[in-house]
Amino acid sequence: MGINQRLACRVAIIVGHLCAGTAHAAFRQNGADAATPPPYRLEADVSMRSIPVDVRFSGARIVMFGSVNRTAPAAADTQPLDVVAVIQGARSRLTVRRKSHVAGVWINTQSVDFEQAPRYYAVVSTRSLDLIASKAVLGENGIGFEQVPISTALGDSAGVKPAVLQEFRNAAIDLGIGQKHYVRQDGGITFVGKSLFRAQVDLPASISVGELDVSFFLFRAGELVTRNDSRVDLKREGFEHFIYEFSRRNSLLYGIFTVALAAGVGFISSFIVGLRRR
Repeated sequence: MGINQRLACRVAIIVGHLCAGTAHAAFRQNGADAATPPPYRLEADVSMRSIPVDVRFSGARIVMFGSVNRTAPAAADTQPLDVVAVIQGARSRLTVRRKSHVAGVWINTQSVDFEQAPRYYAVVSTRSLDLIASKAVLGENGIGFEQVPISTALGDSAGVKPAVLQEFRNAAIDLGIGQKHYVRQDGGITFVGKSLFRAQVDLPASISVGELDVSFFLFRAGELVTRNDSRVDLKREGFEHFIYEFSRRNSLLYGIFTVALAAGVGFISSFIVGLRRR
């Protein structure tokens, strides 16, 4: 092997080592960036994970609490921190009907079937949502009445114009607000000191039994920093739980029992009225 060839080999080896070292350093840098934790840590939870529901159930109150702590040394930072909590119940089919005044009578003239709509939806925040983040950021995280996950069913509702669908969607949200199943509380979350926060939401007596997903979001300068998830379970107990399980396992006997009960109550009522007329 000549001198020129040996020199070329050594240059190639040196260049190879340099490239490998540069790639390794870049890999370590990228790994460090990917493993860098967010500047804040959000710890949040609810006061009760399970709420019993029986015949005496008249509503319940969920107390939410938590803390926001820095994970890096404090620096000069005047940007406010905001916390948003979203409580969402199970989804079910929903039909919204429009009534019109026809020939002096109010009748249903149009309806739209929504395949899935949350039975309960509440959003609680430290201040107004439009001051916390942009609509795009809120939309990415499903926060706000405009982001309530309501999907239109196929069938007759598929051919309805988008403007009409939006109108019915707004009507569904207004209906939920009237029933206190859709709730928005701007300023409902308050900070106690520098890091602790607290909020509460009152559940109506008509709320559906099932699981409620609770998501906490921490925002800074309009950007999502981190989130924390929890869950609340509304469970039937006592006599209501017995009736519910009996109706599921013995639907025929339950139907016969309810008809017999209604007939018995009607007979007793008519008998009492007859005695009073004598």
